[in-house]
Amino acid sequence: MIWTGLDIATALSDALEKRPGSSPVYFLCSANTHSLCLSLIEMVEINVPSSHVFVVPDGENAKTLSTCESIYLWMQSAGALRNALLINVGGGALCDVGGFCAATYLRGIAFWNIPTTLLAMVDASVGGKNGINLLHHKNYIGTFQQPEKVFVSPHWLSTLSHPELLSGWAEVIKHGIIAGGKHFQQVMKPRPAISDQQAWLGLIEWNIKLKARIVESDFIEKGDRKLLNLGHTVGHALESWSHDVKLPISHGCAVAWGLVYETKIAIKVSPNRAETQRLYEDLKMLVKSIYDPIPRIEGDIAVLMNYIQADKKNEHHALLFSLAFAPGDCHYNINIDAEAVVQALNG
Repeated sequence: MIWTGLDIATALSDALEKRPGSSPVYFLCSANTHSLCLSLIEMVEINVPSSHVFVVPDGENAKTLSTCESIYLWMQSAGALRNALLINVGGGALCDVGGFCAATYLRGIAFWNIPTTLLAMVDASVGGKNGINLLHHKNYIGTFQQPEKVFVSPHWLSTLSHPELLSGWAEVIKHGIIAGGKHFQQVMKPRPAISDQQAWLGLIEWNIKLKARIVESDFIEKGDRKLLNLGHTVGHALESWSHDVKLPISHGCAVAWGLVYETKIAIKVSPNRAETQRLYEDLKMLVKSIYDPIPRIEGDIAVLMNYIQADKKNEHHALLFSLAFAPGDCHYNINIDAEAVVQALNG
């Protein structure tokens, strides 16, 4: 069940009251969302002992095996059994690690997601992918398990910094490319004012509907769900490399530039190169106007290629990309020669 709206406290209270039995509730949050988590607990007027709130590091730093071990030990020491409920309050990384721990603790307990960032609202909290990183390889360890419930409200957007908002906007751009038509036109326009919660609610809802429709038809990513990887093969490589060189860029910035580079790659294999060239020019102009440039990569192409070649979507050493030839015309499992990728990265 995915709830969207403005009065999240009432929705959460109602859902907790309807839960059968008296199973304990455990809240997981990040350092950034700790105060939000505590205020939410206060708003819904439920009695949660301090031992039932656990804080993990912010962002990608939480997505490690050591963090998972600390979560497991916390739940065990707090007496969590199979009837426990874990509620993840935070951004995409928090929902990833929380969902993974819930799916693996005692072979699986129920979990709910309360996304507090745009990235988590339109992408990470919905779809049932849960995972952690292996060194700097993104989401190498994970599970497919749906949250019982997701509570999505633009109420939290006012708590975000501008870079955090932009990180989520990259996924909105990706969804606009997949959907095409009016949705692509919408992402090419300026974003709504942060105070216009109704506009944001409508925007978030169509993003969720698009992802939910694709996920429902292909939950474990054997077909159409691979379309949601647009921009992510190069994007994940850029993100991992940026941490290697101690100049970290956000997931959203990496994906935004990944969309640009991958559309440049798509020109070479597109049945309508002129149309794909137009999409590339439009995306390059849009991304340059919104996101910071990435650090110079020319001297590290080999490192980036190592990450791209290790991407978990590849099969039998073939580089398999999801690519857009035009808005609404996207394809997956496109085998791309390594030299074509190198040329795009160097250009």
